[in-house]
Amino acid sequence: MKDYYKIDLEAFMQNNADLIHTIKSKAPVYADELGLEVVQYINREIKQAHLDYIESLGVKDPYEYYISQHESDRYLADQLIAQHRATLHPSTS
Repeated sequence: MKDYYKIDLEAFMQNNADLIHTIKSKAPVYADELGLEVVQYINREIKQAHLDYIESLGVKDPYEYYISQHESDRYLADQLIAQHRATLHPSTS
């Protein structure tokens, strides 16, 4: 199965090259202050920027958003979203 989050994160990174460059340029100083490896700091900051972006869109369920954006097979996308919703809200009957 596709990793829709990873696909969306990679698209975010490609579309925000300046932001990624800024994060990478600040990483050595900030990573050291936080006691992190530079790569850990970069990954953390990029993932947080991505999450902030998704939240700014008003997305209520990021998983559904990732699928709807990156699954070209609409039938499969609908099935995956339905399964996700069923998992979150199992029937009590």
